Amino acid sequence: MMTAMRLTLPKFIAAVAAALAFEGEFMSGKRLLPQFGGSASVWCATVLFFQLALLAAYFGSRWLAQAKPQVRNSILAALGVSGLLTLALPLPMLARLPPELQPAAALLPYGGLAAGLFCVTPLLHRRQLDRGDFSIYAWSNGGALAGLLAYPFLVEPHTGLRLQNWVWAIGGALICLVGLREWGAGFTEDKKRTAVAGGVTGKTRWQWWLLPAISSATMLAATNLLSFEASAGPLTWALPLALFLATCAWAFSGNRGASCGAIATLGLLAVTVSHFIVDARSVDLIFLLLTAAGATMLCCHVWLAASRNENTHGFYAATAAGGALGTAMMVLVIPRVTNGPIEFPILAIATLTTAGYRWSGRLLRPFLCTASVVAIGATCFAESSGRVNEVARARTLYGCWRVTHQPGTERYRLINNNTIHAEQNRTNAAEVMSYYLPDTGLGKLMEQSKQLHPVLNVAVVGLGAGTINHFLRPDDNITYYDIDAEAEVLARAWFTYLRRDRCRIVIGDGRKSLEKEDGPKFDIIILDAFTGDAIPAHLLTREAGAIYRRCLKDDGVLAIHITNRHVELLPVANGLAHSMGLACEYVETRSIKWAILRPGTAPPTGRVLEWTDERNSIVPVLRPVFRTETPLPENW
Repeated sequence: MMTAMRLTLPKFIAAVAAALAFEGEFMSGKRLLPQFGGSASVWCATVLFFQLALLAAYFGSRWLAQAKPQVRNSILAALGVSGLLTLALPLPMLARLPPELQPAAALLPYGGLAAGLFCVTPLLHRRQLDRGDFSIYAWSNGGALAGLLAYPFLVEPHTGLRLQNWVWAIGGALICLVGLREWGAGFTEDKKRTAVAGGVTGKTRWQWWLLPAISSATMLAATNLLSFEASAGPLTWALPLALFLATCAWAFSGNRGASCGAIATLGLLAVTVSHFIVDARSVDLIFLLLTAAGATMLCCHVWLAASRNENTHGFYAATAAGGALGTAMMVLVIPRVTNGPIEFPILAIATLTTAGYRWSGRLLRPFLCTASVVAIGATCFAESSGRVNEVARARTLYGCWRVTHQPGTERYRLINNNTIHAEQNRTNAAEVMSYYLPDTGLGKLMEQSKQLHPVLNVAVVGLGAGTINHFLRPDDNITYYDIDAEAEVLARAWFTYLRRDRCRIVIGDGRKSLEKEDGPKFDIIILDAFTGDAIPAHLLTREAGAIYRRCLKDDGVLAIHITNRHVELLPVANGLAHSMGLACEYVETRSIKWAILRPGTAPPTGRVLEWTDERNSIVPVLRPVFRTETPLPENW
């Protein structure tokens, strides 16, 4: 029994270390959201940072295994204790870096312990008597998968960020200080075994670099699409990453080449069908997206597993470098050279076709080739039809913008990802889109406020095209806050709403920008800062409410646009009203939903859920997957 325990305990330690590493990745990424806004780019930068830590760990673990015990133990102790810095230090802001890299740079305090945790598995593997036994990596992958699935469903809904950080820092320190040192007696023998074996001379292969790069890029491309239309946070981050780890574990657990051709064909069919789903926010589309992404990553990992040789250090170091390279391409290059989210179908079709053809038999290849041709045709058709009547297109860190023009008219639409943010008939400027009509919650509020105030001072978080200007009188003042500078460029170029005096535009995160405003100055603050259907959770927390309360006059009103296909935001609006000492009035007109927070004592409609910066999980407010919703307006 003692022998079995001695053989199992290192594997258990490796699993715990991997779980802690991924818990730290989610927790640190979530900590960035209030500082950098709720965008998919935050998660991409977080993944890049932790992949660089993993790369450093693979090279560092080899050096540590050969270092003197005193040096090794001192470095491991320093890495373990460094996690406590994240509890004491604020996240650094390096404004001189490119915007894409600033979130990654802010995570520097997490780097030491993250690298230490990633060192655990290769260090423990190097001490095994049987260096050909790779089961410890299966335990590590299992621990990572358990950690990332536990975070959005168990850890995030029930604990705050501060407690999560404490557990991560102390748990990681114990692993580095106790877990590794306890099993540190094998390094001297390990040197002898390595010298005797001498079998680590296999050549590094190109697949070890390219396939992990494609797999990582596919994971982040899928994450971008999910974050555009759901919410930038651990739940949407976890799904593609869980597929990444699950497909990796399955591919490396045996010879899976025989199934690769059929899986590639299934993935190509998923890509094809996804282009013909009209509802851009349907659960079916999300399922097809994840199916195509999972098939693509699986094909990469099956091919990668088949390319291994005896050079284990070179293999794992090269795959870590390849993964980091793919992530860096997604963070630094793709957003700058594309003007739409076209990278996912390109990666999926190319990978599924190539890998599927390699691993499929003669009977399956005709079906695979046919599916590939059809997928290419569907993608080209969808991309070309999506550009019909387009007059402008742009891509930023916060999404993809398009402006369309209806032929023969002066009607223009501003679309972010798949959501119409503004619509205007320039020959009839009074005609506006549905959720700004006079009988909606916002329209009624604006009419009431104009009767009470001779001059209105309004703040709007979320510019769109400046449509709210059509409610205002010439002497009214309005300030727009938007994190994306491209919104202002397109609004001024193609719409006329901003062509009025007393209109100020501030580029920057709405919460941080309002925090800089002086005293109570606004009669109304309007929150309409959705990126697609994504939820910037940091704008709806108790801490954000304190900022709004300070900026509002005593009789000021906060209006929140809560129309959303995936999430029921009314409980969160009720919680925000409670924290601000306001009453929450729910107004729904033609499926357009507004929450109006104003002074009063009226009881809330429905349940109350108070979000904070420490705890703001969307799991409790997710709509049932198969619930039938009242359809949104045609131009929503």
